[in-house]
Amino acid sequence: MTTAPGRGPAPLVLGAYLRSLRLAKRLKLAEAADVIRSSMAKLSRMETGRVPLRWQDVSMLLAHYGVTDRPTIEAAREWTAMDCRGVIGDAAPGWQDRLRACEHHASAISVYTSVTVPRIAQAVGCPVDDLTLVTAATDEARVRVHSLIPGQPGQDVTILVDGAMLLRTLGHPLAMATQMAHLHRLATSAGGPRVLAVPLQSGALPPVGNLYRFEIFGHELWVEEGYSATYTTGADSERYRNCFDAGLAAAKGAKMSAAMLKVAGIRFEKLAKPKTSGDVLERLTS
Repeated sequence: MTTAPGRGPAPLVLGAYLRSLRLAKRLKLAEAADVIRSSMAKLSRMETGRVPLRWQDVSMLLAHYGVTDRPTIEAAREWTAMDCRGVIGDAAPGWQDRLRACEHHASAISVYTSVTVPRIAQAVGCPVDDLTLVTAATDEARVRVHSLIPGQPGQDVTILVDGAMLLRTLGHPLAMATQMAHLHRLATSAGGPRVLAVPLQSGALPPVGNLYRFEIFGHELWVEEGYSATYTTGADSERYRNCFDAGLAAAKGAKMSAAMLKVAGIRFEKLAKPKTSGDVLERLTS
C-alpha cells in the first residue's frame, strides 16, 4: 500500500466521507453525479481520493446530503485545500463520521488500542467506557457505526490490545467485563479478526487512544484517535508504522491472547461485584 506522491490524507478521508453520506441517502452514483453536473466516473474518482476535491463540488454534495451546519461546512472547505498536506487534525463536528467512513471503506484495518476498546470491536448495545461515552455524545451521527460481528466475513482486521487495558478501566468494571467477553468471542470465532495481546513487559508504547492503519482505495492511511483524529500518510506515518510493528512483534499468539482476554474479563467481573460490609471489615482487620 502506498500514497501517491504529493498527496496527503485529505482526499482519501473526505472522499470516503462523501461516499458514506451518499450511501446513507441510498443514492446511486448517477443521481449524485447529476448534482454536480458531472459523470459517474469523476464522482467515483472523487470518492476514492484519486483526484483533488474542488470546494464547489464538495459544497453542493454536502448540501444535497443534508449536511448544512456551519462548523462542518467550514471544516470541509479547509479539507479541500489540504491535498498535499501529510498530517491533518480533525476535531470539527462530524470527525467521528469521517473516521467511521474510513472504517467502512477500508479493505483491511489494523488497530492498536491502549485505553478503550475500538468501536469496531465493541459489543453493540452493551455498556462502554467513559472515553467512548464522552466522544460519542459530541455530535449527531450521519454515518452508521461500523461493528464487527463474530464470524462475519469481509475485511481483514487485526486488533492489538495493550496489556495495560487488560488491567485498568476508564469506566465501570462491568462495562470492561462485557467488552472483554465480546473481544474474546471475536478472537475465537471462525473467520473473526485477529485479536492479539501485547504484554506490558514488551516495552511497546502505543499512543493514548487508538492507532489505526487503513488500507483504503489502494493507499495506506494512519489515524490516531482520542478526543479527535489525526490523519497521516507517506513518510509522515513512520513513527506510527514503527509503533505498530513493535507491538505486533511483541504480541502473544492467538490462543494465548484469547486466554488473556478471558482472564481479564473474569477479573473485571469480580471488580464489578458490590462489596459487602463484611468485605470491608475483613480488609480492615487483615
